[in-house]
Amino acid sequence: MSGSRLEIRGVTRRFDRDRVTALDAVDVEVEAGRSTVVLGQSGSGKSTLLRIVAGLMRADAGEVVLGGTVLSDPAIRVAPEKRRIGMVFQALELWPHMTVAEHIAFGLPGRPRGRAAAAHETVGRLAEEVGLASALLSRRPDTLSGGERQRVAIARTLAPEPAVILFDEPLASLDPDRRASLRQLIRRVAAQHETTVLYVTHDATEAVEMGDEIVVLEQGRVVERADPETLYRRPSTLAGARALGAVNALDATLTDDRVQTALGEHARAAAPESAGSKPLLALIRPEHVVLGEGGVAAEIEQAHVHGAGWRFVARVGEASVEGRADRRVAPGEAVALRVDGPAVVVLKEQDA
Repeated sequence: MSGSRLEIRGVTRRFDRDRVTALDAVDVEVEAGRSTVVLGQSGSGKSTLLRIVAGLMRADAGEVVLGGTVLSDPAIRVAPEKRRIGMVFQALELWPHMTVAEHIAFGLPGRPRGRAAAAHETVGRLAEEVGLASALLSRRPDTLSGGERQRVAIARTLAPEPAVILFDEPLASLDPDRRASLRQLIRRVAAQHETTVLYVTHDATEAVEMGDEIVVLEQGRVVERADPETLYRRPSTLAGARALGAVNALDATLTDDRVQTALGEHARAAAPESAGSKPLLALIRPEHVVLGEGGVAAEIEQAHVHGAGWRFVARVGEASVEGRADRRVAPGEAVALRVDGPAVVVLKEQDA
């Protein structure tokens, strides 16, 4: 099996009945054998995008190209079963009357059933790859755990050797431990099969772990795309920063290579090249707001244990900021805050 480059170019989808634009000129590219995560909240258009790529829904505009072959555009629509694209649905879509072996064999030539499915070399190999014991091959889905059903769905999708696998929030219903182990499994088998992966989720932790690149989708539009480290440390928009977790967004002014905010003057990691007199925001992750002598006066409003330390919300003038502390802090306590790290400066109007 070998993955192919997937290109989604200017894909737009509108639902006239609700007068909603689900996708607005969306561009996404996934290099062959790589994994791209589309990250967004419910209603952002993630699942609609996957269904268009899979051929289960038509786009109003744009095209989907796989390995240089156009799968869909205003004049072309390749049938779903001929696209060389597999999909793992959130609901898994396992059939109650079929055994585990029959599920895995579903996409194989001749679609073997019963003992033939259980004895098929590919079925046995894939079951082992995804961690399904041979004793489970004769079982039916309703006798399996949630994690086991996920493994069946993954093995079934791998069997016909797709060039691309689409994952539609496949781990949303599982507990944290099972989700962690299955994230590792998906990454491992995708790399082993050199499969191209397009994975959608609303979970930031999942996005960081699963994606070579993350595309942030908001209200049907791509607002940012970057590798996980860049998106976390040097986002170019407030929406992109918030997609990966809490961030302080403070009104800012620039002075040479420094930035002035409610937390004082401190270093900056990045800033718009032509900010001019436009309103700016400084984006500072909570882990970079710490207690420190000589800092800006603040008052703790909320506090809770976080790992080995504490997380807090403090009032600084008219602003509320989130930060971290190595000691216990309590509401009403007067503290001094400083920024322990650079701020990323973005245009405020981008997120107006």
